[in-house]
Amino acid sequence: MISHKNPQLIDARVTLHKWLSLATAIIVLFFSLLNIVALNQPSLGFVEGGFGLLNLYFYHQAQQGKMQSWHSHILIASLTITISYAVYTADLRAGSAYWLLVLPPLYCLLTGSKRGLFYTIALSLPAIAILFIKSDPENYLGYRSVINFVLAYFLSYVICYLYENQYTTRDITLQKMAFQDPLTGAKNRHALKLFFEEFNKKPIDPFLGEPQETHLLIVDIDYFKSVNDEFGHDVGDSVLIEITELLHYYTDNDQVYRIGGEEFLIVLQKHDGKQAFSFAETIRRNIENSVFRYHQQNIKITVSIGIAQLNKGQTFKEFFKVADKNLYSAKNKGRNLVHHDTMNISEAM
Repeated sequence: MISHKNPQLIDARVTLHKWLSLATAIIVLFFSLLNIVALNQPSLGFVEGGFGLLNLYFYHQAQQGKMQSWHSHILIASLTITISYAVYTADLRAGSAYWLLVLPPLYCLLTGSKRGLFYTIALSLPAIAILFIKSDPENYLGYRSVINFVLAYFLSYVICYLYENQYTTRDITLQKMAFQDPLTGAKNRHALKLFFEEFNKKPIDPFLGEPQETHLLIVDIDYFKSVNDEFGHDVGDSVLIEITELLHYYTDNDQVYRIGGEEFLIVLQKHDGKQAFSFAETIRRNIENSVFRYHQQNIKITVSIGIAQLNKGQTFKEFFKVADKNLYSAKNKGRNLVHHDTMNISEAM
């Protein structure tokens, strides 16, 4: 239930893109001047100069926080074309072919492992052809240089892939430890606070008209202490796990949080007040009609649910105060109820 999108890896890619744009611009512009002024290769120099200026623009946009996804693709294209053109036009003894080994790791880091592999394979075909044609054909030096290039070229990708894969796996593990309740698998309070931060940061789209409502449901198991006292904490833990599975099943999303011993929270986006109330009532009924078995005994479980609308700028503490008030209103009315400020109490059937 933890997202496999890696925020740290995304930030690393943004940072890499920014500084790679600057470094590439400086290096390419240097070689551009060198080729135009000293080496009498104006065609190559002007191509490099154009890409150098373009990369300076990308760096400026990244500095302003205006980087677009297509910038990375153009950056990759500029590097690939510049290096490939240099390898094609220059003498191999100048060492321009060494720059080809830089490209597979950059493909992997900037675009991800799958797309990076595609780019790596796509570039390898013309690169191998150029190296084979331009290598010394005597004593099989052409074959030997191509074999060594292919091994080093793909090894550079494999090393980057293994590093990124290990980094992502470790990050997912750390996210689970930090944001997932170890007993039930639901998200925890830390994840909920993160949701509040992201919710408040997300800008309102003026083209959508009225912003869509978001409601949060606090679900509390009624008389849960008596379950622990009568059957033991192991059975109580099993009930918590089964309740979590039911909540995930009925909500059909991963926005289920365990915020206390027997308290859970569900995020309902794009639901108005009536829809949220109806949804909560469905959950209450389904849990009431479910049977939790312990050996030969059936354990009946009911829940009380408080509903509160989440508004922009509302802190976790402010919201929780309102939702808790609604939850305790349901409990004070006799439990096994749903309560919303703008709705009537739904009595258990």
